[in-house]
Amino acid sequence: MRLQQDTILITGGTSGIGLEMATRLAERGNTVIVTGRSEDRLAEFRRTHPSLHALAVEVTDRASVEQLYRAATAEFPGLNILINNAGMMQAIDFATASVDHITDEISVNLAGPVLVTQVFLPHLLEQPESAVLNVTSGIAYFPFEKAPLYSASKLGLHSYTQSLRAQLEGTSVAVYELAPPRTTQPMFSGSEADNAQVDRVPMMPVADVVAHMITGMRKNRSEIRPGMSKLLRLIGKIRL
Repeated sequence: MRLQQDTILITGGTSGIGLEMATRLAERGNTVIVTGRSEDRLAEFRRTHPSLHALAVEVTDRASVEQLYRAATAEFPGLNILINNAGMMQAIDFATASVDHITDEISVNLAGPVLVTQVFLPHLLEQPESAVLNVTSGIAYFPFEKAPLYSASKLGLHSYTQSLRAQLEGTSVAVYELAPPRTTQPMFSGSEADNAQVDRVPMMPVADVVAHMITGMRKNRSEIRPGMSKLLRLIGKIRL
């Protein structure tokens, strides 16, 4: 894909890697819409990021996603790229975690991208050239016991992405996966001991991750694994 003059929706695009994606893609001449949960925060975001559009959504709620679909496609009928980036990462001890604590992470990281894709897919199939990119993780390839549901849900998203790609082969919709390594804007926050262990993992600047993503999509690489993610996948295969 050229990633120029496209119309791109990024879930969870108001901060971190999502905001970096939005900024860089807008600089390439694309129309970029980001989403967030809070309309109040989005109002401030629009003020500070005038080159980007912003719409509210709760990615785990069907009614909210359908409202996002109606609003986005009405204002931006040429929308042709969906990036499922919204996610959360929690330090979880299964012996003490509440049920809500467990289900929230699975809902956001796995059910959310599946739901958003399913709602937007009929529109994407009508476009001459379109794409879905799912953001997984380098630690999707092996269990990360400090944040076990993050690695498990991202592995599930990896598998879903492969199935989606196979089913959409021959259509106008290309399916990509970006599996970032640990970045300079890490999501994990556990105990002091856990953080010290995780801090030994090298970090990649978010800007470099997004540069890899853009290059990979432009070269039609279905799986984009920057930096340490390539090694993490190899380690995961060896452990299996």
